[in-house]
Amino acid sequence: MSDATSRDTVRQAVQAQRARWVFGRYAVACDRGDQAALAALFHPDATAVYVEGSELNGNAEIAAWVIGAMAHVVWQQHGLTVMTAEIDGDRASAVAYLTATQVAADTPDTAVIMNCRYDAELELVDDEWLIRRLHFGVGTIEQRPVQLGSLAATAGKAAQYV
Repeated sequence: MSDATSRDTVRQAVQAQRARWVFGRYAVACDRGDQAALAALFHPDATAVYVEGSELNGNAEIAAWVIGAMAHVVWQQHGLTVMTAEIDGDRASAVAYLTATQVAADTPDTAVIMNCRYDAELELVDDEWLIRRLHFGVGTIEQRPVQLGSLAATAGKAAQYV
């Protein structure tokens, strides 16, 4: 393997890891209810589909919708695993699997667990990977009885402790 090929392979691996990190920051921003941090992960002209037939446009609209959709939640945890991250210059595509656990204020003894998938396109802008297009799909939803533990605050968003 030539030095140039080796450097390119390392660069591709580093960029793929950096693209993966976007999803970790996405999960934590959701858990913390941090609308500004969430918006910062999306390109200003991003599009996202969380509900079939309804496209959101722009990082501010996307972040506001996501945080609003979780307003009823008193505790949540998003576990995201990026399955693939393919880099092509300043563009990337990624598939991530999500297991989200949420407890709503009106049912504090019941958790909703969702297994979902994100299909995403990212763009490298000013040396930062930003989500350009995102499509969210739900695979399964289940409910189970729970008892909130030490991560759950007595009031407000407990996810701030995640």
